[in-house]
Amino acid sequence: MGTANPTITGGPAWPGVPAESGVPAGSAEPIGEVREPIEEVVTPPEQRNAGEEPVDPTQPAATDDESAAQNPDDALSTGERAGRLLRELLTSTPEYRRMWESRVRRASAQQPSFAAVARVVAEYLWNAGIVAEEDQELDRALKDRVSRALGGGRISAQTMEWFIEAFGMRKHEAGLWAAFAGLTDPGVDANSGTLRGGPALILPQRHRTLALFERYRCDASGALVEQHTHQVIAAQEDGVAVYPWVLRADATEGRIIVGGKAGAQHAYSSRLNLLEIELDRTLGRGARHALELLARYPAGQPAREVRRAVRAKAENVDISITFDPARPPKDPRWTVWSTHEGGLIIDDEPVQLSADGTVHRFLGAVHHAVVGFRWSW
Repeated sequence: MGTANPTITGGPAWPGVPAESGVPAGSAEPIGEVREPIEEVVTPPEQRNAGEEPVDPTQPAATDDESAAQNPDDALSTGERAGRLLRELLTSTPEYRRMWESRVRRASAQQPSFAAVARVVAEYLWNAGIVAEEDQELDRALKDRVSRALGGGRISAQTMEWFIEAFGMRKHEAGLWAAFAGLTDPGVDANSGTLRGGPALILPQRHRTLALFERYRCDASGALVEQHTHQVIAAQEDGVAVYPWVLRADATEGRIIVGGKAGAQHAYSSRLNLLEIELDRTLGRGARHALELLARYPAGQPAREVRRAVRAKAENVDISITFDPARPPKDPRWTVWSTHEGGLIIDDEPVQLSADGTVHRFLGAVHHAVVGFRWSW
């Protein structure tokens, strides 16, 4: 693999994404033989049976005999791990504790008060326009869901997102999604829940990805030579002016076609660099912005996988790889890994190569996971 410094160029200003683009929110970072940008992930297979809870928060709590068992820490289920971390944060982090304590209406030995926590979540849903303000019984209806989540039972991605947003848990978000995905045991330290083996973040993630379209191309040598990205992000707070683009260190070109210009560059790991993209405009909380990025890599070294890491949450993720007709891959598979490099294969399944030599997968949502394709020659 080449080691020449990549050519980084900026692009024209983007006219802006319509406020009602119809796409939801998240962020991502590629890996494996292909190491590219940014951060995000699919709900691991062990979460699939739990599924997404319906939006109706009045559903009754589900029973779970296993979660009631007295398991040692190393045998905790995913729901128990996530619930334990949420309880620790809500009781030990002063800013979160003040939020629910100020809404306690009746003295209780329960820590935290499930009813008070439900009121905080309800207020967030009202203020965010997710539910109508006329629904003044929402906090009561949410109590079952909150009790289930904090009690170690089933917790969905939607519920986890509501907790994070309602309490403003930005600094603990990565640990919570890691616990939700079952990738690590966060223990008492909420800051330790990152993807195993992943490099530490150089810049805090201050955005979510609403839509991500990744197009990779392999040449006749089997090398992955191009990555073309279209991405829509939404600011998580006011004052977002930089987007972190992660590139393989051997990139020969990194071009910002739309959305900003090149800023400072950092060594992210032995195989990755991080480029700060200075956005065309500073984003206020909730503002959307579109990016189009193009990275090129040297030919010669056949690739055997493309991994994409998602640290927070990404929605509408669309990934495809086009192979040269002279060298089609053998046994291409869609794969979920436990970490950025090496690690365990959590799940994989064969995929069909299309007539034009492309493999493709669309994901409605990805949560703190590592996903992609692998193949042989």
